[in-house]
Amino acid sequence: MTASKLLFVAEAVSLAHVARPSVLAHRAVELGHEVVFASNGQFPICSASPEWQSHTLQSIAPALFLQRLAAGQPVYTEAELRQYVEADIRMLESVRPAAVVGDYRLSLSVAARKVGIPLLSIANAHWSPFALDQRMQAPEMAPARYLGYAGLDLVFRAVWPWASLHHCAAMNRVRKDHGLPPYRTLREYYCDGDLTLYSDTPGLVPTEGLPASHHYVGPIVWSPTTALPEWWEQALSQGRPLAYITLGSTGSVDLLPGIIEACLAEGLSCLVATAGRSDFRSDSPHVFSAPYLPGSDAAARADLVVCNGGSATVQQALQKGRPVLGICSNLDQVLTMKAMQQAGVGRYFRAGQFAQPRMRQALRDLATDPSLRARAGAMVGEFAHWDPRIHFPRVLDTVLA
Repeated sequence: MTASKLLFVAEAVSLAHVARPSVLAHRAVELGHEVVFASNGQFPICSASPEWQSHTLQSIAPALFLQRLAAGQPVYTEAELRQYVEADIRMLESVRPAAVVGDYRLSLSVAARKVGIPLLSIANAHWSPFALDQRMQAPEMAPARYLGYAGLDLVFRAVWPWASLHHCAAMNRVRKDHGLPPYRTLREYYCDGDLTLYSDTPGLVPTEGLPASHHYVGPIVWSPTTALPEWWEQALSQGRPLAYITLGSTGSVDLLPGIIEACLAEGLSCLVATAGRSDFRSDSPHVFSAPYLPGSDAAARADLVVCNGGSATVQQALQKGRPVLGICSNLDQVLTMKAMQQAGVGRYFRAGQFAQPRMRQALRDLATDPSLRARAGAMVGEFAHWDPRIHFPRVLDTVLA
């Protein structure tokens, strides 16, 4: 494969959307490619590197992104999408890469086609139009207080076709102005690219009838290379089972004290990464916290993992064979954990369903259910087979050949 200039674009509304392209960008550098990494610098822990050139690209604020998700609103306004497309076109014309790899930078689906540069889009397979399981499940929403979650799920599924089109409407108006056909579903919108790269394994999130342009490249697992905290060995030498707890950049951090209370009640010590979003402190000698932890190391040392259900931490856990509990807020987290529960590697519930009895029962399941722990353990081999360090270069080669 001839060395080429490649552009990686991260929509920095959450850590995961920056971390995944950074992993692939490092692999591209190893393969001898010239790499330009575009982001707004929101998560420098993974976007900044001496291995590549940086390009500053604005994104909406993560807080605004979360606010719109929580309200069930389209994530971007039409005006924002038009600004994004214009900025992306200027970037592509300036950088002139052989190919562009984007993670949730949805405007690239217009800009890359206008400039004539191949687009590789990173997505999770649960968003695929070809996902075997297409049944939607409601995220955390206020009407659950009146309908209950079972009732909310029924209503959500009934209105989803309309809601899906509503979330595509602003982009479809932009696409029409650029002579591009409209999206029919949010799944088409989120998975649009000349090539679509699924950061999953087909065993965890199966699909059917995939076109030649859609590829599993394996879970793109990122973990910060931070120094171990001074308490690390003390935490590991207590002789108690360990829970690794992180709610990431998008979880309900107000639940953190209750999560830790349940873990302590179940006899677990706690390794807690706050992602800098909480000043939580505990007087317990069995609770150890830091803003960031090397997540893969923490998952490997823990007996189980508790997170917000986002794919980044879920995949860290499964790569090490650890069962995972997701306490979900947004739709992406619910769909991630729904697939994990169906695959028999985890449990989940919505943040609004949090209660000590439910939390403690879920922890017991993860600690004692032999089938769940065996299936999670089997993921070590599945993740090794679906290694993006191997599969991403193969897909990239089809573009650059």
